Amino acid sequence: MKIIIIGGSIGGLSAGIALWCRGYDVEIYERSGSRMQDRGAGLVIQPDMMGYLQEHHISAKEVFGIPAYERQVLDSNGRASYTFPNDTSFTSWNYIWQQLKDYFPEDRYFFGHQLETIEEKNSQVMLGFANGVKKTADLAVGADGYSSVMRAHFLPDIAPAYAGYVAYRGLVPESKMIDEEAAFFENKFSIYPYGNSHLLCYMVPGTKGELDKGERLYNWVWYLNKSGQELGEILIDKEGKKRLYAVPPTFLSSKAISDLHQLADNELPKILRDRVHQTENPFVQVIVDMAVPRMYSGRIAILGDAAFVVRPHTASGTAKAYRDAIALANCLHFHNGDIDKALPHWNDQQVREASNLVLYGKQLALRSGLGIEK
Repeated sequence: MKIIIIGGSIGGLSAGIALWCRGYDVEIYERSGSRMQDRGAGLVIQPDMMGYLQEHHISAKEVFGIPAYERQVLDSNGRASYTFPNDTSFTSWNYIWQQLKDYFPEDRYFFGHQLETIEEKNSQVMLGFANGVKKTADLAVGADGYSSVMRAHFLPDIAPAYAGYVAYRGLVPESKMIDEEAAFFENKFSIYPYGNSHLLCYMVPGTKGELDKGERLYNWVWYLNKSGQELGEILIDKEGKKRLYAVPPTFLSSKAISDLHQLADNELPKILRDRVHQTENPFVQVIVDMAVPRMYSGRIAILGDAAFVVRPHTASGTAKAYRDAIALANCLHFHNGDIDKALPHWNDQQVREASNLVLYGKQLALRSGLGIEK
């Protein structure tokens, strides 16, 4: 069976590896022209994903990321008002992507392929790319994110909807902090809740996966409510281009950065305020909601953020894409490669799980006053 995956991020690579390990003829086509970097900062790696990476010898437990043994809630002075045990490992998007990319066969992963056309005929899917390449598959899988071309093919009216707030994010080299500051955050998940907002932070591997003390990165995420007008201003990058769902590192306008620094001066305790000011290239992610009524049509399937976008508070965005991918491979195997039987089976369980995650994420946001109009 020939399977083509559109999108080579974590979801696409997870699908590619799971299907390839089941013996299918799999290729991945990614629109970016080169190796992807800075697509995200820190993230939680869920236990089931850890297990899968170990089982397939993709990664050893010792190098998953930075463990956090304690959770600390900070007060307005930046002191830990209370603490309790924590058992979470934090990593980074780049770190996980690189490990998956190194594992998947290099000659089956193709950069620089922007999907333009999709045609279904005689139980096959014909795919046309902007560079003139044409491919035919028995099954096409869309792992192409928020603005999925694959989703638009059979669900053209579904699109992400603004949730009313954004996440500013940043990374600071641990070496830029004094020893006392680094020790305050080391092996801890820290959160500062206040008003209708909160900032959370933790350590993640360095830019090349470094795990040693002094070579790691401090990762922070700050959720803030923004009106539609404020959002529009933030999304105009330094080159005057209007962005859709994020302004990546190095592209925030000088005004947006200045406003961020001023807000940090006004609202954050010093130990957090200083980290925001130390961040060379902060970026912003628009928080959106999206849910699809189904994740397949004919011989086309979509997974991860191409199908459902869940709030980051669930710490499940990456894990959801991974679970979609593993479940798809398992369903195809269970039905002996019968796509027409496997896809409905896979769809029912993944839609149910994702729908619950979407609702859970909204509940968590409301508890923090996020998404509430100012």
